[in-house]
Amino acid sequence: MMLKKSLAFMCLLIMLPITAYAQQWQAESGDKQKAVIELFTAEGCGLCPAAERWVHQLPEQDITDEHMIVLGFHVDYLDDKKNWVDKFAKPLFSERQRQLARLNLYQTVFTPEFFISGEVVYNWRDHGIEAIEFINDFDAEADIKLHAEKKHEQLRITANVDVTGDDNRQYAKFYLALTENNIISEIKGGDNIGATFNHQNLVRRWLGPFDLDANGRTHIETEIELADDWKQKDLTIVAIVQNLNDGYTLQGLALPLTK
Repeated sequence: MMLKKSLAFMCLLIMLPITAYAQQWQAESGDKQKAVIELFTAEGCGLCPAAERWVHQLPEQDITDEHMIVLGFHVDYLDDKKNWVDKFAKPLFSERQRQLARLNLYQTVFTPEFFISGEVVYNWRDHGIEAIEFINDFDAEADIKLHAEKKHEQLRITANVDVTGDDNRQYAKFYLALTENNIISEIKGGDNIGATFNHQNLVRRWLGPFDLDANGRTHIETEIELADDWKQKDLTIVAIVQNLNDGYTLQGLALPLTK
């Protein structure tokens, strides 16, 4: 009898670390639209630090996470021109910028460039906050539910999406991103030589587009391998739904992976 109890207790001890190791988070989008800010930037671009500071200072003007979601995409097409290779840049991020430019009927891209909920905003210093507040007044046209679970170094993401409106059901696509805050980077070339950046909202992974069915719904399960140098407390999963006919973002949802 004692042997059976000892074996059962040992089995419980073996199972406990596995159970404790799994962490879970979940979130659901609200009734009003959050403004989705997509900033295209590069470490070698001399004008980009001002754009990043503008985003970072928005909470001082009462524009907080309740009103906006920020995605900082580092583009790669300036690496040769500026003689500085941005290690956070990816061709996929540059293509995302070109995609948004095409949706806005433009042929050229540049840095820094802001898109707010799918629409380009050139004079972001004067009209950026106005655009965010304008978006916040609209009812959400998509409902997003996110669930995330971390086991070992795997992040498993489950998403459910439901959009409204016939046009949205026909043209909407779903995207996922993983962002990280507080990334220190010393610049040794390009326009910003000698500077030290503390990047916020930096996109680490960009997944999609995922299709929706004829009823405007989708269920997605995907996994992201977490790199050793990513800090979990600074990671956020971002989900957005965008109509790729008119370019407008229907809703966004952020899920921070805080403990």
